[in-house]
Amino acid sequence: MPPARVALVDDDALFVDYMAAFLRSRGYEPVIYRSGAALLDDLRATHPPDIVLLDVLMPGMTGLEALKGIHVILPDLPVVMVSGQQVPATIIEAVRLGALDYVLKPSDADGIEEAALEAAIHRALERVTLRNEVARLSAAQPEEPDGAQPFWGSGPAMRQVMKMVERVADSEVSVLLAGESGVGKEVIAREIHRRSPRQAQPFVKVNCAALPAELLESELFGHERGAFTGAQVARVGKFAYANEGTLMLDEIAEMPPALQAKLLHVLQDSAFTRLGSNQTVEVDVRVIAASNRELAPMIQAGQFREDLYYRLQVIEIRVPPLRQRRDEILALAEFFLRRYAARYGRQVMTPSADLREALLSYQWPGNVRELENMMKRYVILQDEALLLPRLRSEALRRTDSPDAAGAEAAEDGAPDVEPPPTGTRGRAGSMVGRLPDLARTAALAAEREAIERALVRFHWNRRQAAQRLGVSYKTLLNKMKQCGITAPSVSDSAES
Repeated sequence: MPPARVALVDDDALFVDYMAAFLRSRGYEPVIYRSGAALLDDLRATHPPDIVLLDVLMPGMTGLEALKGIHVILPDLPVVMVSGQQVPATIIEAVRLGALDYVLKPSDADGIEEAALEAAIHRALERVTLRNEVARLSAAQPEEPDGAQPFWGSGPAMRQVMKMVERVADSEVSVLLAGESGVGKEVIAREIHRRSPRQAQPFVKVNCAALPAELLESELFGHERGAFTGAQVARVGKFAYANEGTLMLDEIAEMPPALQAKLLHVLQDSAFTRLGSNQTVEVDVRVIAASNRELAPMIQAGQFREDLYYRLQVIEIRVPPLRQRRDEILALAEFFLRRYAARYGRQVMTPSADLREALLSYQWPGNVRELENMMKRYVILQDEALLLPRLRSEALRRTDSPDAAGAEAAEDGAPDVEPPPTGTRGRAGSMVGRLPDLARTAALAAEREAIERALVRFHWNRRQAAQRLGVSYKTLLNKMKQCGITAPSVSDSAES
């Protein structure tokens, strides 16, 4: 990054020369002005500096008058007042007018005053960094082309989620979002933030699985210069960026145990220390955590702190997978088609009956994210024939035949239903019957491969394999029979 530009406004030539050398030795780029009026003229015409060091006593326009003018032109420009003497009334007035700090002019013989000035510059630049990062994060928020809010489902399951969002949005409590990858946990977190009193403040997301442990702590809490190898400059962490706003900790289950302890203290005390610092930083942040893994078994295995779990799980919202929200699939597909048609300037595609049926029959292992990416591809390629083979053959499809219905009823405590004769077909079967023989053969082979892969992964534990595939245990048994898959000698007791 280029060096920070520090405007030095002072009429004392000797002090200006001294300060210019001081700033260069600290890695800053000094920009010299002999009067406040010269600075104000430049602020209107050129790229502004990052911060201003402003002398209090100058002929003509005083430092306090220049301070007023600076904040008329650039209200957010940090200004540090520099004076040869401490006058309480002047200090109070400077702070009232918006000065960030007030320090004594250092001399080459006074290291204490130099240190105070350097600390003031550091605080001012940190404020600039924080402001720029908040602006960057705000600019990165996804926007709909037509200004509409993201659509996240309207079926019974998501209406229950929506009720929970409405109830917790205006509170300050932590929220834990549970659900598989791609179900829309981030959309839910942003909706909670949007409905909360913090909506005008930053929403900051951190993926706990995206960084190694040694960098994640710095990402969350920041570090001082020299805190570790490669830390050449100080950094403000995401907790500070999210101050007075909302911080989403995605994939919280991947956070290392040592860092879990520090996070627990932050949630308890609303304060933390940066790496390499002993100074306490107080923050006001609402935390929303998300996990695609079940945390309770991790607690039992000693992989996740129980006390942190209860801190995060004040309110828990479970977002169901898309295969359990089939009544929303076509509405979501239509929403994504409109979104990306507007974004890419393409025609809004209308799925055929075959494509709609395939969308409804597909298992959606990648959930809403997979559906969104597929609709984006559809908009760009404008050819649904490129989507149908994958929908029909690459994953185990939903089975709506009577044998599956009987298996699902058995799981709910209803009597088992015997599988129908081989020639009997349900809705999914009738769809397959309309396909060419080649496509049907490919689909059956793909189902067999998916089932065998899941069974091998779980050492032929059919209950775990069924859970992984998103079907009932009895449906899996029927599918194994249909595909001609014979289990090795595995006792059912191991699967119960």
